[in-house]
Amino acid sequence: MPSAANYRTETEKVSAQQINSNFVRKIDQGRIKEAAEEGSAFIRAKLRQESFAREVLPPVLLADDELDRDVNTDQPKKIVEKEPDSYATFVPFYGTGPRTIFKGPRYQVSFGKVESQRFRKSKFELMTYQNDIRKILSDNSVKDMAEQEDSKFISTIDTIITAAGTSQLVTSATWDAAAFVTLFQNMQNRKIPLGKLLMTDACYTNSLQLPYTAVGEVASRHYDQGVEKEKKLWGIPVVTTIHNNLVTGHNSSTYSVYLFAPENYLGNFFLLQDATLYIEQKADIISFHSYEALGIGIGNNYGVSRLDVG
Repeated sequence: MPSAANYRTETEKVSAQQINSNFVRKIDQGRIKEAAEEGSAFIRAKLRQESFAREVLPPVLLADDELDRDVNTDQPKKIVEKEPDSYATFVPFYGTGPRTIFKGPRYQVSFGKVESQRFRKSKFELMTYQNDIRKILSDNSVKDMAEQEDSKFISTIDTIITAAGTSQLVTSATWDAAAFVTLFQNMQNRKIPLGKLLMTDACYTNSLQLPYTAVGEVASRHYDQGVEKEKKLWGIPVVTTIHNNLVTGHNSSTYSVYLFAPENYLGNFFLLQDATLYIEQKADIISFHSYEALGIGIGNNYGVSRLDVG
């Protein structure tokens, strides 16, 4: 996916009302695809910024020929191969290692669709808006779509942790370095490297209370660059979110921090189609909505741990 800097944006010399007039004019002249592509580009940039699931597992857009078929259904799916297990053994100089037929485990990633509300508006009313119409579209639909992505992702992660019992859950009464050491060791004891931390913005702000000796240069940089400039703790990348309703404590007195393995030890985020704005006009009424087709698969249940503090 291209970076947001590559998308077309209006300049200061063009007012939002002119942008809206041009947008409506393209639709009126039958250039619906061109108008839709403008909105879609803006939507994709916003969705990546708002979705923490995409930060943990960067999405990969699949081509048609990369999909796998099923004998019982027409539903698209992707079969992902997992690393086969192996071991080594000591043998004398003229000896040989044991022979074995290895098995390559696989798992399936299924796909679904996320869709926004469907909006309808008269083209004459659209021309009266002083704000950029694409900003209005993103505010009304894209954030909701991102939250749906995150909701399904984190509910899957919580299901995995619940099924594992206490083996992938760490609890602590206080927010301190010792709690995070235990969290890191929880995953390292399973011989899995550390990838990224996930927590709320409010939870991340608590790192200001940690002394310099606990987190190194992070504490000092917080004061001259601000919290927003730093996205690491103990060298581990941190993904933060404002979705307190999704990433929060699992009872009224706790809050949670998630630890994920790197992407190639965790799973996949596949896209059949990234966020797209669809526009349709009938007479003077313009209808529009956003949708995407995606599939998220966790191939290694051991690649997640959670810290509950409180």
